Amino acid sequence: MLDAGDTFQGGIESNLSEGALVVDAYNTLGYDALAIGNHEFEYGALDTASSDGDPFDMRGALKAAAARARFPFLAANVIDEATGNPVAWPNVRPSTMVDAAGLRVGIVGVMTYGGLRNTLAANVQGLATAALAPTVEAEARQLRQRGADVVVVLAHAGGWCERFDDPADLSSCGDDAEIFRLARQLPPRLVDAIVAGHTHAAVAHVVAGIPIIQAYARGAAFARLDLTVEPGAGVVSSRVFAPQGLCAAVDPGGDCQAGGAPPAPYESAPVEPDASVVAAMRPELERVRRWREAPLGIALETPVTRNRDGLESPLGNLFADAILAAVPEADVAIGMGARRGGLRTDLPAGALTRGSLYDVFAFDNRVVTLVLTGAQLRQVLAAQVVRGRRGLPSVSGLRVRVNCQGESPEVEVVRPSGDPIDLAESLIVATTDFFAARVSFGSAAPQTAWASAPLVRDAAAGWLTARGGRLRGADLANPPRWEPFDGDACLD
Repeated sequence: MLDAGDTFQGGIESNLSEGALVVDAYNTLGYDALAIGNHEFEYGALDTASSDGDPFDMRGALKAAAARARFPFLAANVIDEATGNPVAWPNVRPSTMVDAAGLRVGIVGVMTYGGLRNTLAANVQGLATAALAPTVEAEARQLRQRGADVVVVLAHAGGWCERFDDPADLSSCGDDAEIFRLARQLPPRLVDAIVAGHTHAAVAHVVAGIPIIQAYARGAAFARLDLTVEPGAGVVSSRVFAPQGLCAAVDPGGDCQAGGAPPAPYESAPVEPDASVVAAMRPELERVRRWREAPLGIALETPVTRNRDGLESPLGNLFADAILAAVPEADVAIGMGARRGGLRTDLPAGALTRGSLYDVFAFDNRVVTLVLTGAQLRQVLAAQVVRGRRGLPSVSGLRVRVNCQGESPEVEVVRPSGDPIDLAESLIVATTDFFAARVSFGSAAPQTAWASAPLVRDAAAGWLTARGGRLRGADLANPPRWEPFDGDACLD
C-alpha cells in the first residue's frame, strides 16, 4: 500500500496531533511507503516539547512524523540547498525496496516541481526541488542495479481524467499534466508503474506504456493496479482499475464522514472498520470531539457563504476583517477569496463552534504584514483581476474599483469613506504568510519571524468571539468591496 502525499494536513484529527494519529493508523494497516507532499511541511516546528527535538526547527513536526512511521517517507527530489543532496532526515530517503509476492519492488518518491511554492514559506527555507524526470531516471537505475524486479514511482504530482472505461483512451485527460509529461520523458521499461497525487483528481490510464493510477483526495476513493511479473522477463502485463469510491457520505469540509451510512462496498464486499485501528485512534478522536464542540459565543442568523455572484466572498470578507483586527497598526488587509482554495466550505447558520470554523479553514497560515506604497498595493490587486483566477481576494479597510475596458485591468483603491489612497503613501498591509510570500516587492518581516505570528484561524475565532451576539451573512457583503466600473468582463 502506498500514499502519494498530502497525507496529514486538512483534517482536524490529524492536525491536532501533527500527523501522529495518521501515522499510527498507517502503521497498523501496514503501509509500505509515503511520498512527501507540499502540505506535509505545514505543521512547522513541533508543538509539543521533545527531549531530542529542536523547538526552532521548522521541519520538526514532519521529521517527528517520519521517525514515528514504520514505513519510509520518500523525497528523492527535495534537495537540501546546504548540501546539494536529497534531504536525509531519519526515515526519509529518496527510494526504498520492499518484498512483495516474492519480488523485489523498488519505489522512488518525488514531489511536484512547484510544490515548495505551495506551502508555508518559512517552513521550507533552504530547500529546493529538482526536476522530476532526471531524478526518477537516476534513482530507478540504481534500484534496477540493486536487483529490483519492479520499479514504481510514488509521485506527489498528478493529472486528471474524466472517464475511466478505457485506460488507453486519453481523450478525457489533461494531456499536458505533469505526471503525463514525466511518463513520456522516462526511458522505455525503466519504470513499471506510477502512483500519482496532488491534483485532487483521478487517473487510471496508460501513458507512454506506463500505467498511472490516482484516486482523487480526502480518502474518497482507492486506486488499484495489478501487475503480472514473470521471472527473468519483468512486468509482462498490467490491469488498471477505475478509482473505487469508498465514501458513503462527506462532512462539510468534503472529507469522508465517519458514522451514519456504511462505507461503499469494495468489489461487492462490505468495507468494515478495522478494530485495531479504531481502538488505537479512539482516545485522540474523543479529544478532538470535545475540542470541536467548544462554542465561540456567536450565532449566525444566516450562513456566511464563500461566494457572492462569483465575485467577492462574504466569508472571505469575514476573514479579511479578522486579519485586519489582528494587527492594530495595519492600515488595510488582504485575505482569501471566493474560490481561492483556502476556504473549504460555508459557515453554517446557528451557534458557531471551534469545529465549524476549522471546517472552513484547516490550514495553519499566519497573519503577517507587508509595507507597500499605494501604487504597489494597486499593482498587487490588479494582478489578481485576471480572467480565470479562482475568485477575487477579499479585502478590508479599503474598496477596490476596477476598470475592465482596456487591455489590462485598471485598479483604483480608496478608503471605505471614499477618500483616495495616495500612490506614494506607505501602508501597512496585514495578510497571510501564503500571500505575502508571493509578493515580489515591498518590505516584510523576515520569514523566520513568521513562525511566531498569530494563526489566521485564531484571528477569525477571536474576531467572532469579540463580536458576540448574532451576525448575518449579508452584513459582510454590503456595501461591496470590489466595484466594477465601465464594464466588468474581467471580473467574470
